[in-house]
Amino acid sequence: MENIGFQSSEPLNFETLRDFVEYVHSKLKETNILSQRYRFVADVVKVKPYNGALYITVSQEGTDGKKFELTVIVWKHLLKGIMSYLYSFGVRDIYDLEHKKWEFQGRLSFYPDRFQFSFWADSIAPQGESDILKRRQRIREELRRQGLLMEVTHELSELEPIRLIAVITSKTAQGYFDFLSNLLVPDVYRPVIHLYESSMQGVSTAQEVIAALNRIELFCRTNNVRYDVIAIIRGGGGPSDLMFFDDLELAVRIAYMNKYIPVLTGIGHEKDETVADYVAWRRFPTPTAVAKEISNQLKGYIDDMEQSYRELSQKVSAVVGVTEAKIQSGIFNVLSDAFKNNVSISIRDIKEYARYLISKVSLSELESRISFDFVNNVSRKLDSKFSELEQLIANSLHAMSKDLSVNIERKTSELKSFENISAVMDKNYLSFYNKTEQMKMELESIGEPLKALAVGGALITKSGEIVNSVKQIRSEDVIKINFVDGQVTSKVI
Repeated sequence: MENIGFQSSEPLNFETLRDFVEYVHSKLKETNILSQRYRFVADVVKVKPYNGALYITVSQEGTDGKKFELTVIVWKHLLKGIMSYLYSFGVRDIYDLEHKKWEFQGRLSFYPDRFQFSFWADSIAPQGESDILKRRQRIREELRRQGLLMEVTHELSELEPIRLIAVITSKTAQGYFDFLSNLLVPDVYRPVIHLYESSMQGVSTAQEVIAALNRIELFCRTNNVRYDVIAIIRGGGGPSDLMFFDDLELAVRIAYMNKYIPVLTGIGHEKDETVADYVAWRRFPTPTAVAKEISNQLKGYIDDMEQSYRELSQKVSAVVGVTEAKIQSGIFNVLSDAFKNNVSISIRDIKEYARYLISKVSLSELESRISFDFVNNVSRKLDSKFSELEQLIANSLHAMSKDLSVNIERKTSELKSFENISAVMDKNYLSFYNKTEQMKMELESIGEPLKALAVGGALITKSGEIVNSVKQIRSEDVIKINFVDGQVTSKVI
């Protein structure tokens, strides 16, 4: 916290009291005194309702016996919510606050016209953690009775790749920055994040988170899209900070939202626990843990996709290689083997026949026994043998042709089988590639109009439709200019 100091010992002169008060007020604004949240514990001495607000006098005695007293104001629009919380701690009436010790949270306010500070409280909690735990346990038992407790521990691997996330938190919360900085995936796979702002502390927390869930569902049904997950995140805090997530109505809303979109919670520190965690689809100890697990889920899918591509590529290469080898060597080997086999048989038969002729006929015998009958007999035998040889060659050629036909038919069938496998694998790869491209196009189409908001620009809509060109706008048209922190309605002149 900054100190308000004067740089000179010379007095500052003001012509009027108003100038002096406004100067002090301006100096206060230069510090974080009025914007800082404060927490303290004190005894309630007296409560007094006035114009719908509640004025609480608190007191505390120091070790030196000096007593400090302060008036705490609860604004009327917060009083009902605070009392509904305190009801579960046995507070049935505002006067039940008196003569007990309570923890107060809120901000300082400065009234220039009275030159006076006041403390505006947005949270009153019982002093001590036991009462908060007892209340949380009662809500848990009621959720168990209604069958709304999440009894199963889910894993993000059960979900499709997370591409679109709705985050419920405060845009200035440290937990939100922790979430964004730990979402570590390549930019091409980085999910689109839509922030639904909500208070993450104080009595309005539960109702604002419920309102954010309602806005999310309305957006999805209106635009025919669906978030992959909803993340409710908040950084750490004391028991009195987190007790506002111990809300039965909020827990019921989260439980029913899980049937439409899984709700993830990352509230507090490692050891913290809230009722919202009991009904979440998956509970994480911190916002950082939520982001890291989403990153791990996406990395797992990316690794699986790359591994599948490598395996597919290897299988296709193997099939192509085998097919080429079959084509190049298979038929040639069959033809060559069949031809060699039949030629070998023919040569063997010819050699055997030649040996037979040599053993049966010699030149000396021809010279001594030559006669017309002998010549005719030899001629007939030669004709018979040549007929046998001719038949043998014909049979060999027929066998060769038959072997070739059978082997060619078998190899052709194998080739067709490989072609079918290759076609199926090509089809699966093409389908996988198309799905990946479609996912990328969907991601870009959903996030494209919102890029302008991310860089400080604006998104113009007319009658609920995004305006992409000046040609879509006519004079007297009513348009809405949407910024990241709100919208402005304008009329075209």
